[in-house]
Amino acid sequence: MKKFLILLVFMAIIAGLTDSVAQNKMPVTNVPKVLVYYFHPTDRCPIDQSIEANTKIVMQSFFSKETGNGTITFRVINTDDKANAKITAKFDINAQALYIVKLEKGKEIQKDLTRFAFDYGQSNPGKFKSGLKDEIEKALK
Repeated sequence: MKKFLILLVFMAIIAGLTDSVAQNKMPVTNVPKVLVYYFHPTDRCPIDQSIEANTKIVMQSFFSKETGNGTITFRVINTDDKANAKITAKFDINAQALYIVKLEKGKEIQKDLTRFAFDYGQSNPGKFKSGLKDEIEKALK
């Protein structure tokens, strides 16, 4: 009887470990990942600088939790830096640009907000911040 109980406990432990290992290997799905990229050259104008500053404000004010847990990644990328050549080529960028990229089910869905950013990034920061926030929230859905 003792041997049977020991065997039963041993099997329960192994079953629990196997289940635990299997759960740890399962990838998290249904969590969209959003990338926010702001591209700029080394020489920068006031509009370019305001777009970056206002984008940072939006990210810090509304999406700090998501950037902290990895749901959103925000990167400022210098297009003149050779270390960024691969990503710059991927987006066919040679100057300023603002992109939101949604990663879902192995696909990238790119949203080019460059025109919007240049129209409102400096001249109407409130509209820029609100519009950028809305676009990021759409990408998170």
